[in-house]
Amino acid sequence: MEAVHQILDGDVSFFPGNSAALATGWLDHPDRYLGDWLDETEKSLPRRHRRTLLLGMGGSSASARFYADWRVEGTLRVLDTTHPDSVAEENFSYTQVVASSKSGSTVETQTLLAYALAHGLDPRDLVVVTDPGTSLGELGRSLGALVVEGDPKTGGRFSALSPFGLVPALYAGWTPDELRDELAPCYLSDDLVAGALHEADRLIDASHDGWGLFPLGADPIVSGGALWLEQLIAETTGKDTRGFIPVQRGPVKAYRPSEIMHYQLVAALVAYRLGVDPFSQPDVEATKSQVFSLLAGPLDWIGAPYDPADLHHDLESADHRALQAFAPVSAAGHLSHLRQQLDVTYGTTTANVGPRYLHSTGQLHKGGPRSVVGLQIIVRPRSERRRIEGRAYSFHDLHLAQAIGDYRAMRQAGRAVYQIVVDDLMEAWTVLGL
Repeated sequence: MEAVHQILDGDVSFFPGNSAALATGWLDHPDRYLGDWLDETEKSLPRRHRRTLLLGMGGSSASARFYADWRVEGTLRVLDTTHPDSVAEENFSYTQVVASSKSGSTVETQTLLAYALAHGLDPRDLVVVTDPGTSLGELGRSLGALVVEGDPKTGGRFSALSPFGLVPALYAGWTPDELRDELAPCYLSDDLVAGALHEADRLIDASHDGWGLFPLGADPIVSGGALWLEQLIAETTGKDTRGFIPVQRGPVKAYRPSEIMHYQLVAALVAYRLGVDPFSQPDVEATKSQVFSLLAGPLDWIGAPYDPADLHHDLESADHRALQAFAPVSAAGHLSHLRQQLDVTYGTTTANVGPRYLHSTGQLHKGGPRSVVGLQIIVRPRSERRRIEGRAYSFHDLHLAQAIGDYRAMRQAGRAVYQIVVDDLMEAWTVLGL
């Protein structure tokens, strides 16, 4: 129980690695953001329109979905894709837009914002959420937009109780008082930390050889809470060939924002028990570097060749199958059904949409347990190719480069991965013989 006292005393030196001192600001977020800050921020937000669209990825978007799930108003939507068809369907006029990125350099946020500004977004309706000193913040100020700064001592997946989660929550329809009531259990206490440590120990006891399954009570393809938790567990624990695989299993559960601090502690403590740095993501950059290299040359929507016999052998023998769909976000329902069928046919299968998963389970796929098979399904766009304003490439190029880049990064990490290009997800059933 020594870890309990250390956390409560603000001593994070026991965590493996050297990131903790600069990445544990989240332990203080309830005290920092649920008081006057919340009221003052709520009053400062522009609200010329009822509809709000958040542009972001990973920790800058998953928590927004989480909060939005608990409001029936439906005033907040999240655009966390680069698929050309999904981008082309959006209307950026008469819309509040929140552009969210901790680093300010997230390519998806930058390109989506550039596209939005060229297709109807009035800068008066823009709010930027980013860490201090970023290029995104500078752009926002130059446009006259409201810029809300986050905590630089917190990684994206641990930022749900900071401006990256709370600003979208306010736009989703939560009032400051409702948020304070909901998030009251998130203040650090003996019981909170001890409960998280108990759950972490239980998970470790059920694991073997440095890896295990983390049961999700909902489908992360459609549940904001499960999506947020999937990233938290996968990216925090999945490195150094160890980690927990979040997979939909067991009793159905509706995750509440009141559980955010509990699960943040669980994730960090599981990583501690595994002996990995909870606050690093060493394999995420591998895909990013591939993407920018690919954007410098021509790209073809033809897929990588493979032997169907090898594919089915690997699917049958793997401990974990990762279905990675570079498809329109509207295909989420089809993707969920395909995952379920693969789960029944072959065994434990996870799934999510690319490039969303690159900022989440992508770390686990490349840095976690080696017994994973990536099944990448790329859906050809139907929309017209248009160059992104201020860029030499289109969303067609970017989306395909992200798919191919992760395919290459997985292969370089020694993971089995297959790539299939189709016109729609239904075609994938036939290709896979399901």
